[in-house]
Amino acid sequence: MSESSEPDILFHGAEWFDQNKGKLLNGALVVILAVGAYLWFTNNQAASSAASESALFAVQNEGLTNLVEIAGAYSGVSNEQAGKPVAERALILSARTWLEAADYDMAQAAFKNYIGKHENGNWVNEAELGQAICQEIKGDVAAAIRTYQSLTNNPDVAVQSRATALLEAAQTKLEPLVAKPKPAPVLQPVAPKPTPPAAPPASAAPENK
Repeated sequence: MSESSEPDILFHGAEWFDQNKGKLLNGALVVILAVGAYLWFTNNQAASSAASESALFAVQNEGLTNLVEIAGAYSGVSNEQAGKPVAERALILSARTWLEAADYDMAQAAFKNYIGKHENGNWVNEAELGQAICQEIKGDVAAAIRTYQSLTNNPDVAVQSRATALLEAAQTKLEPLVAKPKPAPVLQPVAPKPTPPAAPPASAAPENK
């Protein structure tokens, strides 16, 4: 029975292929086009990523020594490459460099910008810590302490250690020791009052003779 069925299968299979070869060719063409489109997209993404990384490396290899110029260059890369992974890294580098340059207004704005754009970013803890440092330096110690406290239990050991140290320093600055003994007041010696001069002795009245 199996021997008689084999020719039928071959015959019907060839017949089915002859009837559906157009569909098969179209399906194969669709698969080829899909694979080609995927490869093109992948290569295009890789080329775009390489170009973005090159923009960041260009800043690092320009030989700039002025921190303000470097921070501005990183910020420019972040804006130009918006929406790409390299933009996040360029923005946190810009904020860190502003902090190193002691421009605390620009640094705080950049850290705040990073947190707003990358709430779950790779460097959000560092951005929060940097923003708190700027707040403390600019006099808002209470706000800085709140941030330090929130980061003392951070799973990142480096962030936790840094936040703990900054918290201790900030608390010392905000709450000076009240048990510190006050120096005893120095008593000024009281000058003796001048004694009034003694009255001259009364002259004896002349005797009447």
